[in-house]
Amino acid sequence: MNRRKFLILSGVAVGGVAIPASVFFVSGTIKNYAVLFIERELSYLKLEPGSVAKYVDDRFDGTNNLMDRVKWKAMYYLNVSWKSSDQILELIKYYLLSSDFFINKMDESKMVSYLGLYSPYKSPVPNPFAYTLHPPIEIKNA
Repeated sequence: MNRRKFLILSGVAVGGVAIPASVFFVSGTIKNYAVLFIERELSYLKLEPGSVAKYVDDRFDGTNNLMDRVKWKAMYYLNVSWKSSDQILELIKYYLLSSDFFINKMDESKMVSYLGLYSPYKSPVPNPFAYTLHPPIEIKNA
């Protein structure tokens, strides 16, 4: 092996080690991208300042995997929406269930506040499809 091949192979080897390590340190956490996803997808609602960050802190407690960080970052910068990603859909769905959005009868003009992490066994959040949120349609006799 001559010197040129050795330098090229050693450069590729150093790059193969340095690039993933730098991606780990440079990329933000999953929590940062989850907050950005929720705020982008629910931009039409008035979200209480800091409530999305509290929800994300509760939801991603202790999760900071390299592959998850890269995946969430790629999904954010590629403008993946909730329609094509089940993870984003679940994130947004459980944020709305963990907030007072359904308690306020899905009124988009009211401020949406985070109440606590949603649990169907412990949470005071009502069923969003309940008849109390959607009054019956009155049928007029002709």
